[in-house]
Amino acid sequence: MVQVYIRKLVYTENTVERPVYRVLHLIFALGSLHMLGLIGLEAKRFLDLRQERALTQAHINDLKKRVAALEADIAAAQTTEYREAMVRRLGYVKKDEVLNAR
Repeated sequence: MVQVYIRKLVYTENTVERPVYRVLHLIFALGSLHMLGLIGLEAKRFLDLRQERALTQAHINDLKKRVAALEADIAAAQTTEYREAMVRRLGYVKKDEVLNAR
C-alpha cells in the first residue's frame, strides 16, 4: 500500500481520505447562521414589545384622563345648579314659567 502525504490529505492507491474538518466547518457555519437568525428574531421581538409597551402606556394615560374627566362630571352632577341646568336642557320648566318657543 502506497501512501503519500500532501497537505494533510492522505492519498492511498484508489481513494482520498479527507479530514473531518470540512464537515466540522460546515456544521460550525450552519450553527453560526442559525444563531445569527435567532439573534435577529429576538431583536425584532424586543423592538415589537417595546413599541407595544409604548402604545399600551399611551392607552393607559388616555384612560386615566377619561376617568378624571368622568369623575369631574360626577362631582359636578352632585350640585343642584348642574341638575337644574340638565333639567332645563331637557325642556322642563318651573311652576308658573312659560317656555319661549324659538
